[in-house]
Amino acid sequence: MIVIIASIALTALFLWITSKIVAVLSSPLNAIPNAHITAPFSRLWLLWIRARGVEFSTHLAAHRRLGPVIRIGPREISIDCIKDGVRTVYGGNWDKSSLYDNFTQFGFSPLFAIRQAKPHSERKRVFTHIYLKSTIMNSPELAVLLTTIGQDRLLPRLQRATKEGKDVDVYSLTREYSMDVVTTYVYGMKNGTNWVEYPNQASHYLSAFQHAVEPWAFFASTEIQRLVSIFGWFGINLLSPSVNRAFDTIHSFVLDLTVRTIGTLENNHSSENGSMNTFRDVWQRLENVPEEQKTHLLASDMVDQIHAGHEATGIVLTYLMWELSRNTEVQDRLRNELRSLSEPRSSELLDAVLMETIRLYPAGFGPFPRVAPDNAKVKGFDIPKGTIATASPYTLGRNTKIFPRAESWIPERWLDADDAEKRQMRQWVWMFMSGARNCIGEHLAVLAMKAFVVDIYSNYRTIITGNPNMSQLETFFSIPANGSLNLKFEVVSKRQI
Repeated sequence: MIVIIASIALTALFLWITSKIVAVLSSPLNAIPNAHITAPFSRLWLLWIRARGVEFSTHLAAHRRLGPVIRIGPREISIDCIKDGVRTVYGGNWDKSSLYDNFTQFGFSPLFAIRQAKPHSERKRVFTHIYLKSTIMNSPELAVLLTTIGQDRLLPRLQRATKEGKDVDVYSLTREYSMDVVTTYVYGMKNGTNWVEYPNQASHYLSAFQHAVEPWAFFASTEIQRLVSIFGWFGINLLSPSVNRAFDTIHSFVLDLTVRTIGTLENNHSSENGSMNTFRDVWQRLENVPEEQKTHLLASDMVDQIHAGHEATGIVLTYLMWELSRNTEVQDRLRNELRSLSEPRSSELLDAVLMETIRLYPAGFGPFPRVAPDNAKVKGFDIPKGTIATASPYTLGRNTKIFPRAESWIPERWLDADDAEKRQMRQWVWMFMSGARNCIGEHLAVLAMKAFVVDIYSNYRTIITGNPNMSQLETFFSIPANGSLNLKFEVVSKRQI
């Protein structure tokens, strides 16, 4: 009897192995170059480079060696091209992968994490109006808000720092500024944060937001959940309890903002400086949602929008200030141009500096996986249904055919390019992604970053102190490895120009 059972088990194992081998050998993905010799057979190599924090530099090297489409797993590919690549995958009806299920907040999937196109489109309509470029550029409330945060709060804080001879950690400063912009735009000046003026209120929450997506926590929660659960059965926590505490802090923070603003709205206290119209507009568009769900549904989206809004903007501004402080000639030219224009945010050099920073230092490397809904073609390769494809702004922005000397920060490339070349270059700068499910807050982020740079560099010269490690971590939020950037601020009078 034992012999029969063993024979059946061995036969089943043999048939299973045979079926796997046949599947591998017959896959259309075999025509795609392998980033690693084991890619057709296992995800272990991909998990290994992801866990070590070298995923995107490894993919970049493989793309440069093998071409715009590479195989990174048995049913996974990486794409590094716009035409027949990004446009096909992100501009079509490819759904998001199950990785996005890990972004659920308060029991709801925020807009960013909704996997299917139709429900994503339905939720997006709740927020589309408040983030439209026309709304952002023409909002008098937002103009007042940016003036209040920039000129009434940011500049006095820097004046105190220069008077006292203190350096400023601009990685903290830029995130505080970005948080103030996002929360006051959505919740109104009365209910939003004021961390630029009172940074002592910020550190606890900024730490929580960063701790929640630290590299190991993000990897463990998205890639090895089963292993985490198995070890948990034996009382071994692969994830630190502090990660859960960080999420608790974030949820409490955002829920409090949301509940307080609902109360302000219901009491009709809308005469404050800043905007209550934004929140009112969003709240009214949730009228078909059951009353008991509305608050937590909105809070789930705000966790995502607040997290991405303050972290991504803070990262880009930090690297922009790092490069301007290293390239003093560009910094001086920018200051001259900003001071010479009646509308300094329209400065061509400012736009070039910002675009080049976003290209070279995107705030999120990924991954951003999509699943083929049917058999498809990507760059001429046959892609079977169910294949996962991903692109990264890190690799796209380093295409040497589009960006010569791609590893160097050269804002002049944007000034020297003609209109057609600029349009092509912008397609490859992919931090805000593309297609119907691109970053909804792009226009607010760009305006806020330009306002910040104008306020700072119209008045100050920045100088690096110390020798910070400014390499970016290859993670979902690609933060500076050093975790800070200390700069010295010097007032520049108009007579010094």
